[in-house]
Amino acid sequence: MHVVPSASSTQDLARQSKDIPSAWAAEIQSAGRGRQGHGWVSDRPLGLWCSVVLEPEAHQLPILSILGSLAAADAVRALTGCETTLKWPNDLLHKNRKLAGLLVETVARPGRLPLAILGLGLNLCQQAGDFRHDLKTIAVSLRQASGQSVPRAQMMAAFLDSLTRRLTQTPSEILEDFRAYWGQAGRAVQICSGEEKLQGLAERVDEAGHLHLRLADGSTRVFASAEVDFPA
Repeated sequence: MHVVPSASSTQDLARQSKDIPSAWAAEIQSAGRGRQGHGWVSDRPLGLWCSVVLEPEAHQLPILSILGSLAAADAVRALTGCETTLKWPNDLLHKNRKLAGLLVETVARPGRLPLAILGLGLNLCQQAGDFRHDLKTIAVSLRQASGQSVPRAQMMAAFLDSLTRRLTQTPSEILEDFRAYWGQAGRAVQICSGEEKLQGLAERVDEAGHLHLRLADGSTRVFASAEVDFPA
């Protein structure tokens, strides 16, 4: 495992790594990022900002963000007893506020399956005053959620242990566990996919990890990836 004082993003460090597998963490990030080009505020040493370089099997790639979110939830539960819900496809929530987010990026390799870089941003020690004004009502830290301060290194170790175990599971086992903690099932959500915005009921997550959205006219749309606002 590699730990640095600062980086633009641990995803960038992992992308340049020659070690497979390997894990990278930074105390602060100057340009942390999430899915769909969103930024991730991580310019203070108050969370776990890390990335793991993996060589996944073909059947693991489509559900890697789901697998990673389960591993993060496992680590949080093991160290603090704090229960979280999962938001498809890649977030951990505590009482509908974001505790952590996952990001999967791939690195193409000619004639071989791509490498995957699994990034995790987990809020650890923030208090209310540490969040930007626009994040105060939608973000939460583990300290706020559990009343406990967990060292970054301890959380990193727990996450890597859980991730290693989750990578041995079948896709069916992963998705069964995800559904048990999925907080959107049967709830009204708004889906943003490209320029399109749709509202409906989050009906199910299928065996491919795709979200089925039931629209008001009774039809169903299936999404492999999208932004989900919860609740709509």
